[in-house]
Amino acid sequence: MFQLKGHAQLEGPFSMSLSPKTGLLMAHRETMHHLVKGRPNALELEFSRQDTSKGAYSQIYKYPSRGGSFILQDYGNREVLGASLTFFRFTKYPIYQSKKWGFIDFRLGQGLSYISEKYDKYSNKKNIAIGSHINGFVNLQFSWTKHFNKFFVGAGIDFSHISNSSLKSPNQGLNTLTTFATLGYSFYERQVYDQPKFSIDSIETVRNFSKWHFQFVFSLKQNLADHLAPRNFGVAALQGLYRKRLTPVWDTEFGVDLVYNEANRWFYDVTPEPIYEGFLIGGYSGMALSVYKTQIYFGLGLYALNLINPAGWIYNRIGIRFKGDGPWDFSIGIKAHIGVADYLEWGLGYSL
Repeated sequence: MFQLKGHAQLEGPFSMSLSPKTGLLMAHRETMHHLVKGRPNALELEFSRQDTSKGAYSQIYKYPSRGGSFILQDYGNREVLGASLTFFRFTKYPIYQSKKWGFIDFRLGQGLSYISEKYDKYSNKKNIAIGSHINGFVNLQFSWTKHFNKFFVGAGIDFSHISNSSLKSPNQGLNTLTTFATLGYSFYERQVYDQPKFSIDSIETVRNFSKWHFQFVFSLKQNLADHLAPRNFGVAALQGLYRKRLTPVWDTEFGVDLVYNEANRWFYDVTPEPIYEGFLIGGYSGMALSVYKTQIYFGLGLYALNLINPAGWIYNRIGIRFKGDGPWDFSIGIKAHIGVADYLEWGLGYSL
């Protein structure tokens, strides 16, 4: 029985690994089958450090690892899709730990990707998936590793997605599912979590928490090329959230979104709809998971006001908040309609 320190200094074994990957490009829409040619291949260089600091998050997540990776990948269709170079940061959560049988981990990562080929109406009309060189990147991975003192080997499966969240059309995105093998080296042997069960006398020992949170959101988006040439439109929103703690790291959120979306006014015609029809009001509920000084949030919303209705009455979002020591935070998220990205949300938040 003891209290935990919320943000202990990161300490623990540092490791690096190399993972060749191969798999398949997923044609997640009917219009994308022509993009699938050969088998996508990738090579990943990963750097990570296990957190054995015995701080709050180290013990709640049982010695997780944090780090960054570089991935060089082609998509089996070099002429149309080209190749990409990606950098992303990640947290790796242990699922099973045994020095005899190995470690099973789940990794969640996000970052930026540069892809060499994008849509061009003259030179690359077939690439209807990617409209910009710079794109966001998300990675989900399950892996098994077996350690032999400082060396380790392993294998696993992962899913990666790149897109620009409608900052530049077209934006159907690229999804890859790959298997991989891993060869790595740890400067100190990886540790198995063996701490006793603990209780937290006060959640404030883990993190600062506020019931009320307000966020201003700004974005740019493009409509699909139809009656108008693609161009950027502004989006602005104000969100108010009421939050309730469920566990030391999980919150539930309920709120209201007030949105002005200029792109909606130009969605159906060459002349815009009246300004007031660009406003939307929605009710939102979701969950948020705290991991060190970041928070992963996701949820669903339903519009109460949606006069133009270009994408339906239900919306969803997922994103990350970066929290400082004070009341302010910065967030990056994707707002979508049943999985189809609407726009990228850049948010500045304040907690009462």
